[in-house]
Amino acid sequence: MSTAPERSGRVLNTRSAAEFCGMAYQTFRNLLAAGEGPKVFKQGRLNAFYEVDLDAWLRSRVVDPAAETTAAAA
Repeated sequence: MSTAPERSGRVLNTRSAAEFCGMAYQTFRNLLAAGEGPKVFKQGRLNAFYEVDLDAWLRSRVVDPAAETTAAAA
């Protein structure tokens, strides 16, 4: 019996995931290779992504410009 949480929702391949995130395919692949990409799982030989994981990853990358400016001035 698996202890992994069940995921639901649309599953995207790498190219569709890059488009969903609004970035170039190669940029998205570079982030994955660097270990800086979203959660990924395998469907056969191919990488696959749940939309909910892509949304969570995008939210985690949001930077507050005001906080960044304050930190740089300190």
